[in-house]
Amino acid sequence: MRIVPPAPGGPPPGTALVVEWSALVPRSHPLIERLAPGRAGHAAACPCCAPRAALATALHRLFLRRAQGAAPWFDRVEVRSTRVDPAALADPLVASRFRLAAEP
Repeated sequence: MRIVPPAPGGPPPGTALVVEWSALVPRSHPLIERLAPGRAGHAAACPCCAPRAALATALHRLFLRRAQGAAPWFDRVEVRSTRVDPAALADPLVASRFRLAAEP
């Protein structure tokens, strides 16, 4: 699966959307995953207790829904958010299942 920038005129077929928690999205789109509101880790922020990035969690939920047959097939993901942490793509589960698209 590829993570692609938003397409003009709406997402093409076979595209899942990852959007902000409060974003307005078309009701007709079958695959929408919302980014959970941000939450802070504890003051020490050790790696074992640091919260997982919202994008990594959303992509993991999308993948599980598709693998379990609870969501239609998709091979593209549009991320429509301004609070995307590039470190989320380094998450081992995300890195093994998704990649950034090379084409525009």
